[in-house]
Amino acid sequence: MLNKIELQNKKQAFRKKLIKNRKKMQNKAKKDSIIFKKLIALPEFADAELILTYVSTTFEVDTKRLTDYCFNKKIAVAVPAIINEKLCFYSLNPDFTLDLDYQVSAVNYQLCVVPGLAFDTDNRRLGYGGGYYDRFLREYTGVKVGLCYGEFVLDIPVEEHDEKVDILIAD
Repeated sequence: MLNKIELQNKKQAFRKKLIKNRKKMQNKAKKDSIIFKKLIALPEFADAELILTYVSTTFEVDTKRLTDYCFNKKIAVAVPAIINEKLCFYSLNPDFTLDLDYQVSAVNYQLCVVPGLAFDTDNRRLGYGGGYYDRFLREYTGVKVGLCYGEFVLDIPVEEHDEKVDILIAD
């Protein structure tokens, strides 16, 4: 059994390896398309009036297509910003600017798309190490949907504070 420091060090080393592997991944666009189609087919998605999602980096499951789709379907979108060490969600405009005057009371909305470097088969996630999503998800009452590439659904080091998602979508 690892102590807390050893586990945190193991998680950090694992994160570096995952990011390196993500950057070398093949067929990303095809995998993103498969994940997107599965996401919008969810009944929970069809009922949503507002989607909480992340703004993807080049090595994460793409969310640009999702936000475009939502804007075309007149579904509101909110994305996170870290304010005073807290994950807050702000309304995203169709020109991809944030409306910083309009903070969304995110805990009341029904669907949150959650990033992760990896997930396991029990829907636990390994994030980037800041704990922002874990703290947010602990209070969030809506459906938590994780997006992940299939090769990154694997055994991951977890701690008690690591939050699960309700639904995991992989290619």
